Amino acid sequence: MRKTVVPLAAAFFLAMAIPAFAEWELGLGWTPNQNANDISNPNAVNSILSFHVGYAWHILYLSWDSYAMPDYWVSNMTGSSYYVPGFLNLFDVGARVVLRPVLAYVEAGANSLYIYGGDFYDNVGVNARAGVGLKFGWWGFNVSGTQVFSSLTDLSTAVQDAAHGNWSTLADGSMVSLNFAIYFGEEGRRR
Repeated sequence: MRKTVVPLAAAFFLAMAIPAFAEWELGLGWTPNQNANDISNPNAVNSILSFHVGYAWHILYLSWDSYAMPDYWVSNMTGSSYYVPGFLNLFDVGARVVLRPVLAYVEAGANSLYIYGGDFYDNVGVNARAGVGLKFGWWGFNVSGTQVFSSLTDLSTAVQDAAHGNWSTLADGSMVSLNFAIYFGEEGRRR
C-alpha cells in the first residue's frame, strides 16, 4: 500500500502544479468572406464570426475554435447535401511560442461540422493553422490562416494534385482570420 501512495501523491501534486504554469485564453475572431467577388450569391458579403478557447502549457498548445458558417459554405463543404447555416468546430493541438510581445503558433487537428437543426455532418475533417500576433499582458490579437478539409480523402486528393503542380486544390477551404483574445493564468498575469 505504501509503495503506491508515494507515486500517487507525486502525480497528484504535479497535476495540481500544472495550472500554476498554464494559461487559458478566450477569444473572438472575424473572418472576411473568401468569396466576396461572387455577386451571384447575395450572402457572399457575409463575414464569419468565430469563438475560441485555448490552453497553453509551456510550448504545448490546445485549442477549440467554432466558426459560425453561412449556408452556402455548409453547402460547399457537404457537397450540396445541406443548405443551412452551421458551426465548424476545430479541435487542434500544436505549439505556441511567446517572445513578448510577439506570439506565434502552429496547430493541426480534426474538425466536425454541426448543421442547423441538430445534425452533424458524417465526415470528420482535418485542418491546419498558423498564426502570429501581439500579446500585451492579459490581452492580445493575432492573424491566423486556417486550411480546412472536409475529410481525409479531400486532403489526400489535394496533396496528390499539388504533387502534380495543381496547388489551387490545396488552397481551397483556406480562411484568414483576425482574432482577439484575453488570457487567464500565470502567463496572463506576467507583465
